Amino acid sequence: MLMEANYYDILRKFEVFSFLEGKELEKFEKNLFQRTYKKNQILFTEGDPRERIYLLIDGFVKLEKTNIEAETTYTDYIKPNELFPYRGMFHHDFYDFSACAITDIVVHYIPTKIFESFVKKNNDQLYFIINQLSEILGQHEKRLQISLSNYVKDKVELGIAYLMEYFGEDDGHDIKVDLPMTIKELSLMLGVSRESVSACYGDLKRENLLSEKAKRIIIHNPEYFHKKLT
Repeated sequence: MLMEANYYDILRKFEVFSFLEGKELEKFEKNLFQRTYKKNQILFTEGDPRERIYLLIDGFVKLEKTNIEAETTYTDYIKPNELFPYRGMFHHDFYDFSACAITDIVVHYIPTKIFESFVKKNNDQLYFIINQLSEILGQHEKRLQISLSNYVKDKVELGIAYLMEYFGEDDGHDIKVDLPMTIKELSLMLGVSRESVSACYGDLKRENLLSEKAKRIIIHNPEYFHKKLT
């Protein structure tokens, strides 16, 4: 069951629950559970029964899909105050990808059957989920734009532009990508060799377009990268 923090305060951080009043939120109280995971621990793997809907409280999670040769074919990331996974909701019995903590994390989860049974009865929540799935589709279209590029430099710049758009925090001048991102992680996301990504990334640093601090990418010229996705 729920531990430490008040369930009302926890759920209110997530937009999908913002449509509910106190008594409606109480329905979730007995079914809200807390877990902590250390960096690199697995939350679930591709093909596991889709038993839990997760609410990320703190830290970052990577979603990953592999092919039959165990090669990574897709990666994406979850940041705090996001619910996951949306994919498969209402109609898949198994997870379509794996989820791994890339930092120490705190999550709460709700059993899938209970979450979906409640949501089906609330039109506002259903509309929100439909909109989220539409946004995720838009993100996938941008990721497709990256994969279709024939040039490594374009892939790297498009990848950084994508991270800036979805994980960027504006400090008034620079934009910090608030997601731990190494060259290895970036190369996996882009499907490009680590050596090629490192070379292009070094060029961008020398051109003062970006820098890094504590594994966070700092964008010094946001407009340059913004244009890449338009």
